[in-house]
Order: sequence, then structure tokens, then C-alpha cells
Amino acid sequence: MTPSLATCRLLVPPLTSSAYKGQAGKIGVIGGCVEYTGAPFYAAISALKLGADLSHVFCDEQAAGPIKGYSPEIIVHGCMRGGGTKPDDAETRRQADEICKWFPALSALVVGPGLGRDPTLQAVAALVVERAVSVAMPCVIDADGLRLVLDRPEIVRGSPWTVLTPNKPEYLRLTEALLTEDKMRIESVDDAQELLKLARLLGGPTIVRKGPRDLISDGTCVAENGEPGSLKRSGGQGDVLAGTIATLLSWAKAASPCLPSGCPPAPVLAAYTGCLLTRRFSAAAFNMCSPNSNPAPRAKFERAPSKLTAAEGCVAWSILFHPSQASASDDGTRPY
Repeated sequence: MTPSLATCRLLVPPLTSSAYKGQAGKIGVIGGCVEYTGAPFYAAISALKLGADLSHVFCDEQAAGPIKGYSPEIIVHGCMRGGGTKPDDAETRRQADEICKWFPALSALVVGPGLGRDPTLQAVAALVVERAVSVAMPCVIDADGLRLVLDRPEIVRGSPWTVLTPNKPEYLRLTEALLTEDKMRIESVDDAQELLKLARLLGGPTIVRKGPRDLISDGTCVAENGEPGSLKRSGGQGDVLAGTIATLLSWAKAASPCLPSGCPPAPVLAAYTGCLLTRRFSAAAFNMCSPNSNPAPRAKFERAPSKLTAAEGCVAWSILFHPSQASASDDGTRPY
């Protein structure tokens, strides 16, 4: 299944003069430790560039300063504190409470970018995810956040508004941990069928199996995204994807009552659209900087940084918000 652009556009909230701040999405990113401050920034700023109104980062107190310095657009809460080899239950609850009190002001979460493996930070994130699932808050779990699912798959089991975004090694760890009866898996197994089986086992969450082709399934269907992306696979693209899907997931929950029959499930459609756009973002940025596409590559590289800050937003708006600017074809293909 490959949704059309017309179907993807059904998720986008209308732009009207009566709209108020926050209606287009309020995203919270849980992650960022002393070693990894860039990942939560990429997730949070990508959510904003796609169209969310507000973006928060909940991070380790030692990461708060650097993340605040990256952009004035992001609201940074240094309310987490790692350290120690065994999490203290009372301290874990206290830190989780500091994050969860913001739930009424959020429409979706991203959990994992730059979280690290600190036991206390992992325990806090697990408790926040558990509480988010209990109130049906849309939640994207990526990177170090996927360790939570490996250790305790029951915290997301049955949650239709949770999206997991594993890369190849992360997906392999999930299948090895959860498809226990298939320990003797063979290489020729059908990827889509394996993903379908894994999603059914979790009974609700949508899984994005990232790779040369992105496969997306919630256990009822499989969507495939074969859009060409960048030829350069840089660190941070997964964080961009996580933030992008979070914004779309928050839109999808608002739009789901109005989606027509025959439409893919709203979380699957949100995840597919996020994969499609992120590949186009990276392809647009790569082509903008590629010395092969410009007779004066040095000048192009010198101009690139200022252009790249707007690349995601410009591509997203041309594809989703202004259909007249997009390709005349509505089959989901557009060369970037």
C-alpha cells in the first residue's frame, strides 16, 4: 500500500485566521544527556519546521544549556538528572512528575533522541511513556527510547497512538527479543510479513522499519515508502524523522474522526507521510549542496547553511500545504 499525496494532505490542519497558538501541534521531546545534545534539538526543530506551533525539550539538567543555545524557538526544561547505577524510585517519580505535569500543554511526545543509557534517565522515560499511553497521547519512540520497549514491551502493547521508529540494528534487536518462537529466522523471510507479525504481537503500535524502503505497519496493513532520499546518510536524520512524525501524529489524532472510509489507519498514514517528507527533505538538502549539480561547488557550499535552515519547511509547505505548488501527479512521486 502506498498512500497518495491527496490522502496525506487529509492530515494537515487548515490555516485560518481564527486559529490560535497550539492548534497546529505542541510537541514534547524527552531526551538529551550530557553526551548527546544535538539529537533532541533536531527532533524538536523539525517538529516546528513542519508546522507545529510549539516545541519543548525535557532533558538532563547538564544538557539544558547547550540545547537552549541552539535556538530561541525551543522551550527547554532541564528537569531530568542522571547518575548512579540503580534508579531511586522516589527520584524517578519526581522527575517523571516534572514532565507529566506538562501533558495538558502537549499534543504529542518524542521519546529517545539523545536519551542515552543512564539507568535513571531510562527509568524516568519509561514511566513517562507508561503515563502517556494511559491517556492515549500520541508518542513516537526512537533511538535510546527503543530500549524501553526491549526491556518492557508491555508498556506500549495495545497503544494505537504509539509509533516505533527502529533502524536496521534496532529492528533486528526487536525481532530477536519479541519474535521468540522465530529464533531460527531465515534471511529469505518476507520483510513485510515479518513486520506485520511483529506489529500484531504488540497489538496496537505502528512500527516504522527504516531502510532502503521504509515499511510501516500497525498489524492490520503494511505501507511502503520507496521515495529516493539523500545519497549521504548523516547522523541526525532519524531525529528529524521522529520530530516530523510526531507533528503529523498529533494532526492525525485530530483528523482521524473525519478521515474517509478506506483510508489507512491514521497513525500509519502519519508515519508514512513523515517518511515521505523526510526523504524529500534530505534529498533536497543533498541536491542543494552537491558539487555535481553546480559548476561552482565552493560557492554553493558557502551558501548552503543559510538555505538549509529553511529547506525542510519550504519542501513541506510546497508538498502538503500548497497543493498547487506540488507535482501535478498525485501518486506520491516528486523528484527532489
